[in-house]
Amino acid sequence: MDNHEIKQAIDSSQKAQRNYDLSKSVTNEALDLLIYAAINAPSKQNETHFSLNVYTHQSIIKQVYNETKKFTLGIEEVLDNEKGEEWLYDNRSVTNSQILSNILFVYVDDEGEARGATHLIGQTDDSFEKERRTFDEQKNYSIGISVGELILTANLLGYKTGICSAMNQDNVKNLLNLDKTPKLLVGVGIPNSQLERTQHSDVLNKDVPEQFRTGELDEHWKFPTFKKNTKVTIDGIDS
Repeated sequence: MDNHEIKQAIDSSQKAQRNYDLSKSVTNEALDLLIYAAINAPSKQNETHFSLNVYTHQSIIKQVYNETKKFTLGIEEVLDNEKGEEWLYDNRSVTNSQILSNILFVYVDDEGEARGATHLIGQTDDSFEKERRTFDEQKNYSIGISVGELILTANLLGYKTGICSAMNQDNVKNLLNLDKTPKLLVGVGIPNSQLERTQHSDVLNKDVPEQFRTGELDEHWKFPTFKKNTKVTIDGIDS
């Protein structure tokens, strides 16, 4: 694999896939490699900071997907505190179809053996707020690193990915019969060739308020997208 192919996978993994071809399947060999990448990513002193639940049955994935109706359509609606969060999610939000995928990875909060004093204190006594915050921060780093390796591996294999943190956590926890809190959802799969990448898999423009429509009424609504601009310096000099 040359540098160009690696860059292509990086570019592909940067943008969420909003729809998948659910009539197809990811190979078992690829699934094994994806799991390997996710659970063998680095963490501080190789501590265990999460557990991973993987689902391939569409009936389960669809139920989790139904708990992601938290993608808000308009920023101005978020700032309208008088109407409240419940109104916002009921009337100005859509489900997040980047996880209505061929495979769903669910990252779940977990705590293995602590190898440092700060982490040990953070695990055992909530009264030590600073230590607890530091430990939780490290767990979040570990999940982030793992997700990065997972989605890059997936895109190197030719699959597409999407990441979602906005969910009804208690509902997902109960639905999946989890002992601890689900923290992050990652969809992996084969894109739907009949739709553009940003089009919602099942929400049409007629399903959203008029001011948020992105095309004809019977066309699939499109998620907004942005162009990222990250400043980089090398040896203190802007590149």
